[in-house]
Formats: sequence, structure tokens, C-alpha cells
Amino acid sequence: SRVSTQSTGYVVERMRQANISPSEGGIYFGQLLGMCDQVTYLLGAGGYNSYKYVPYGPIEAVLPYLSRRAYENKGMLKGSKKEIELLKGELKRRRYGLLPN
Repeated sequence: SRVSTQSTGYVVERMRQANISPSEGGIYFGQLLGMCDQVTYLLGAGGYNSYKYVPYGPIEAVLPYLSRRAYENKGMLKGSKKEIELLKGELKRRRYGLLPN
């Protein structure tokens, strides 16, 4: 079954309450490539199954979809400064082989 939500925290909390293992519970988190990358990273670091998806096809078919996603996630831009800082930290971690905090 599928659940569509923009509240990853809610799903993670419900999984904890139900004692569902992050990696063995059959629950997957998916985000559009380029959106909420910090969430995908944190989910993966926490052992949750997560993936990025890339829509493809003729531009006239894909553009309306991407426009809807951008509109739905317009509040995401407010968090872009935080995401940039997280990405910088991740780049440093990968370059210098540091472990996540």
C-alpha cells in the first residue's frame, strides 16, 4: 500500500509507535530529485528506505507535473539556506571521510 504525505516526521513517529523497523518495515520514502535532499539524507542515515525519483517524458507532459510539485513545495524555498549549509557539511564529510554526527 501507499501513503502520500509531506509529513515525513509524522510517518517516522507512527513507525516508532508501531515498532516498525526502519529498514525492514516495507515502508519507503520517495522524494523528487532536487527537492528535500536533506530529508532523504537524514532518512538514509537513520536506516530508512528512501529513494529519489526523476520524472521523464515529453516536456509537455512533464512540465505540468513539475510545476505542480514546485507550487506545492514553495515553502521549501524558505529552508533552502539550511539545506545549503547541510550540503556543504555533507561535501566536507565526504571529502575528508568524516563520520556523521
